[in-house]
Amino acid sequence: MSAEHARLIGNLLMIGVVRELDEAGGRVRVDADGMLTDWIPWLERRAGPGVRSWCAPEPGEQVVLACPYGDPGQALVLGSLYQDRFPAPADTRQLQRTQYADGSLVEYDRETTTLTITVGSGKVIVNCANAEVHASESVLLDTPALKATGDLDVTGAITAGKDISTSADVKAGAISLKSHKHTAQGPTAPTTPAQP
Repeated sequence: MSAEHARLIGNLLMIGVVRELDEAGGRVRVDADGMLTDWIPWLERRAGPGVRSWCAPEPGEQVVLACPYGDPGQALVLGSLYQDRFPAPADTRQLQRTQYADGSLVEYDRETTTLTITVGSGKVIVNCANAEVHASESVLLDTPALKATGDLDVTGAITAGKDISTSADVKAGAISLKSHKHTAQGPTAPTTPAQP
């Protein structure tokens, strides 16, 4: 085998580190053992008319390059490799996890059948025409405050804690469930509407 053939075969697959990212163009430049590639694309899960995904490799990320015919000028990034600086975010096959730099993560545990979404210091936004949550047992909203900007239609009972004097409050406009007042009209007459 000639030296040229050996070089071409050796260049078919290479390991490198992303040095630059062109977000608008969807391209990166990779340093592969001292050789800086031209701007090259990376492999995405989907890139068609019906479904397109986006997960850009970042500078400092270790990647695998595929070079057709051993030509780095035609290279593309096949995927990423863990490294000491950026190790695997999990250590069990039962877990699928995507972890972000701010501490946010999306995780599914097959052993406990639990889907967990943790947002570091940001927020979660869901935009849709209609949303439904179906839980066979219960839904817990553990938050200091809960706001609804539209009408609230409840078909079951509303329970404001076991001891309403120390529980959180429920309000309809300015009217408090805990502290609203009525004026009595007489022993058998209806009371006036609730007042703040």
